[in-house]
Amino acid sequence: LSFLFPMIIFIFTNLAFRKIIVGGIYDIKFDTWIYPSMVLLVSGFSIIPSIFRDIFDLRIHKKVLTYLSLTPFSKRFLISSFLVVSITEGIIMGLVSLLLYSFIIPYPFSLVETLALVFYLSIFILFLGNIFITVSILSDKSATFFVSIFIIVFIILFGSGLVIALPFFPPAIINILSILPIVMIVEAMQSYLFSGFINWPLTLVPILFSIGLLIINSILLRRKLRQ
Repeated sequence: LSFLFPMIIFIFTNLAFRKIIVGGIYDIKFDTWIYPSMVLLVSGFSIIPSIFRDIFDLRIHKKVLTYLSLTPFSKRFLISSFLVVSITEGIIMGLVSLLLYSFIIPYPFSLVETLALVFYLSIFILFLGNIFITVSILSDKSATFFVSIFIIVFIILFGSGLVIALPFFPPAIINILSILPIVMIVEAMQSYLFSGFINWPLTLVPILFSIGLLIINSILLRRKLRQ
């Protein structure tokens, strides 16, 4: 599965969208454009099972509710632990896909750019993990959880700029999408990888947002465990 999932992402992004012209900002080949996007997609989607298992499934079926209520650790520490596990799994899957894709298409980045890709990958997983944890805590039914995850996945695929460049959208939609932290992460990553420019506002805002969401998730978890 570690190799099958990245191949599925490759088939349905690179092969399916390669005839789409990369819009506007960067004069690069489609393979270069889609390479980091495929890595982020593999990593982001690979953390869903672990968060479902560690938070939603265990909470809904009350398998770990008493244990979490009695633990001496703070709820913020517990959420951070879940995120560390998710980030680790996501980075491992990202590195596997990075290696796998290098055998299929030419690898376009230098060592420094690769380190930057891993850095933005970590921010991407940190934010996405927090969002998935929020959904896991707030959802009381499996249907609610999976519908919410489907909506998030749909936005990531088609509205984050990973696969389809934002200039393809109408101006009004671009203005709405541009304020999403996940879009900021993608734009900051693409800015550095494709032009060498570090966009600090687009890099720092998602990190601060993720930290705030971590605090909110710890409060939500504490309230859920008291019910």
